[in-house]
Amino acid sequence: MAASSSKMKVRVDMRKNRLYCTVAGKITKADMEKFYTEVRFGVADLQPGFDVITDLTACQIGHLAAIPTFRKVMHYLATKGVRDVVRVVNPKNVIFKQATNLAARFQGYIPIYVEDLTAAEEMLDSPRGRKGLRFNLLNSDIFFGIEDLSSVGKLIDISISGCALTTEDERPAVGQKLLVKISLSDQKAASKMFELAAVVARLFDNGFAVTFDEMEASVREEVQQCLIQEARWDN
Repeated sequence: MAASSSKMKVRVDMRKNRLYCTVAGKITKADMEKFYTEVRFGVADLQPGFDVITDLTACQIGHLAAIPTFRKVMHYLATKGVRDVVRVVNPKNVIFKQATNLAARFQGYIPIYVEDLTAAEEMLDSPRGRKGLRFNLLNSDIFFGIEDLSSVGKLIDISISGCALTTEDERPAVGQKLLVKISLSDQKAASKMFELAAVVARLFDNGFAVTFDEMEASVREEVQQCLIQEARWDN
């Protein structure tokens, strides 16, 4: 199945439950709108939990006017239950710099970047600990408590499996159990406070990462939907 523009192609592998996209040349708003249509047709043949590989190795540059539609594609994939999004790109290409700059400016899920298709396939075929998309929620406060002490940090990224944050306070030790609190918006724009039991998985400069305890299915789904809502393309 190919997009109407020669610059973009979309292919479905139903056996692997995977969507393959090829984006080449200089991308305009019109190109991206056609691509969005083809992506929707492709996703219709897949089951929730599908993966996406997007080959950007022949993509030169994306016009600014295409950004809103690009973000709309990202949001659509998230709402349809995409598990992982892998982008194949040369780190020296302009499109890679554009994509990373875009991620720094807008909230959204965080794709995985690799340098060739073989690496993309191997990554998706291998067992993975992460259970869902990672999202960057810009400037979001996150609270964490250890026994009777509470602190605040800034969220770096979050998924239904865990999160990473920076803090000016003392970092807990690896293996330390704590309670994480974060406020997220639902589809009705109502604010919901989630209190999630977690354990510290690793430390880094000025921050740390935690793994959430196993959540009930209903809570996990609610958190996931709120993360998607927070990262809406039209926010």
